[in-house]
Amino acid sequence: MPVVEIALLRSLPLFAELPAPAIEGIAAALTPIHLPAGAVLIRQGDPGDAYYAIAAGELDVQRDGRFLCRCGRGEGVGEIALLRAIPRTATVTAHTPATVYQLNRDPFLTAVLGHAPTQRQADRIADTRLAAGAEPGRSDIPGPGAAGPG
Repeated sequence: MPVVEIALLRSLPLFAELPAPAIEGIAAALTPIHLPAGAVLIRQGDPGDAYYAIAAGELDVQRDGRFLCRCGRGEGVGEIALLRAIPRTATVTAHTPATVYQLNRDPFLTAVLGHAPTQRQADRIADTRLAAGAEPGRSDIPGPGAAGPG
């Protein structure tokens, strides 16, 4: 049982309401990625093929060359391109060495779209970020069960 991965996923507001079997399933599908400082994780305009949960380190998010925010442990990036079937809306670069867990498109969409409360939370996150021009991957928009930044 991937206990560390399950704890990380549970810390993300996006996945907070998923039932245990679904969390366990997506935890088993995660792939760790270690990024050196300066490495690009997501490039604006590229197709979206995965969601990333941040386990360690800090990532900087830029849109059109403009700094938007810095993300850290317990936050995620990449859901908008998957949920809306659009190109990546920002570039995400490792500010420090970082470890993220990659969840590919199909298991991400199966988990999110297969559970109504999670789908509503995902839609709220994506809609709010797109409307506000905020960073596309941060999962810090409070929802049911969320306690501030995720």
